[in-house]
Amino acid sequence: MKTIEVDGIKVRIQIWDTAGQERYQTITKQYYRRAQGIFLVYDISSERSYQHIMKWVSDVDEYAPEGVQKILIGNKADEEQKRQVGREQGQQKGRLVLQLAREYGMDFYETSACTNLNIKESFTRLTELVLQAHRKELDGLRVRASNQLALAELEEEEGKPEGPVNSSKTCWC
Repeated sequence: MKTIEVDGIKVRIQIWDTAGQERYQTITKQYYRRAQGIFLVYDISSERSYQHIMKWVSDVDEYAPEGVQKILIGNKADEEQKRQVGREQGQQKGRLVLQLAREYGMDFYETSACTNLNIKESFTRLTELVLQAHRKELDGLRVRASNQLALAELEEEEGKPEGPVNSSKTCWC
């Protein structure tokens, strides 16, 4: 759990990391059902990890709610000397990394957990995307809450007794 502030709104995010391991595959599908944002992460120093992205995209499309926000992440950007998947030249059945991200409507970041490169930026961006996707819902909640407060104030005003406030025969609680 982590709380971050985006556009003046404090948002508590819950993060689940399955590290793409097969043994977590059955529970991962259950987490997709309630997910509002998903990072699809591959290791830039492993062509094999990048090749698994299409399987993860397929799983997200199948199990996650419609409209779930996704960001493609190339991790371990600090290991440039070991790079096997380039931003422009990385291929997945003929798809460039950036082309793949655009095709699926995803933002793309290269990150490094080791040097902290783009970690905060990618989490903030995913949170912004989720908030934007739910903006109408949030605005509706704000309007309803505001209307309820106004109605409560009106009811309180209407319930107040007329005449002297210190009268022992009136009660407006």
